[in-house]
Amino acid sequence: MIYFVRHGQTDYNSNKLYAGQKDVPLNKEGVKQAKQTAEQLKDLKFDICFCSPLLRAKQTLNEILNLNKYKFLVVYDDRLKERDYGKLVDKKVGSIPFNRWKIGVDEDITQFYQIEQIKDMFARLKSFYDEVLTKYKNKNILIVAHSGVARVSDVYFNGLPKDNDLHHMEISNAQIIKFSTKNL
Repeated sequence: MIYFVRHGQTDYNSNKLYAGQKDVPLNKEGVKQAKQTAEQLKDLKFDICFCSPLLRAKQTLNEILNLNKYKFLVVYDDRLKERDYGKLVDKKVGSIPFNRWKIGVDEDITQFYQIEQIKDMFARLKSFYDEVLTKYKNKNILIVAHSGVARVSDVYFNGLPKDNDLHHMEISNAQIIKFSTKNL
């Protein structure tokens, strides 16, 4: 089973700004959320944890490590970084009108603003999951990362939505979602 945790809230989240791969910390609410999530996970035994190397994910993981009664290996993996928003970093979400999670649309906009293409994000996460699930088959895996990574992970495990739009997959700050590896 894979337990996926999105990092706690940052000021970028609360102010609806693009952070992407910018290394921003949790805010006070984010630390509180991370502690609540850690409380929910404290009795689960994980065989391994993979974490984005970005600060907000590492801070969330640290809260989980502080409460979890089991010790487990932690691996930081660049493939778990959030989508690179290029020139939109630090700008308000929605300031540039484009459907950021619909596959195959607005490619001119993403190229102009140097935003990572969804297909490239799929490729890096497919590489990650193919490797991890081969190496750690039938293990309990914790992943701490970002909302964009959660959206693409959902496609890996559950398939692409018919409309090719990943907006349906919402994950709140510090939320836990589970992905079953049984049918893979």
